[in-house]
Amino acid sequence: MLKKGQTAMEYLMTYGWAILVVIIVVAALYAMGIFKLPGGGPPCSPCFPAGSDIAYMDHSADTLVVRVGARSISNIVVHDPAGSTCTEAGPFDPGSTATISCPGVIDLTGDASIYVEYTVVDTGVTHNVTATLHGAA
Repeated sequence: MLKKGQTAMEYLMTYGWAILVVIIVVAALYAMGIFKLPGGGPPCSPCFPAGSDIAYMDHSADTLVVRVGARSISNIVVHDPAGSTCTEAGPFDPGSTATISCPGVIDLTGDASIYVEYTVVDTGVTHNVTATLHGAA
């Protein structure tokens, strides 16, 4: 005849192993990406840094859309690692949207590392910011 302590221990061991198996299965499914939602990742990372005069809005295969910050800017130039560039002259007023078209020049599909150069109208100072775009939005 079993003692109460032994019965309780066998009960806990049986359910403990069952719970461990469930945890392992869930971890394996998570590692395979079963729980990832399509399009759930960020469109860029890192996006343009906080405090810069532009903010990422959207991109497609050959277009980058940014929102202008608190100061007017001009001469937005997008550079890719291969040395290709495309330019949008401006000027762009604070809060406006700037669309930089690069058809056939810079491919913004997949993981595209770019840096953007722009000039602040008031001061004439040129700034550089970087971003890595993920996929074509």
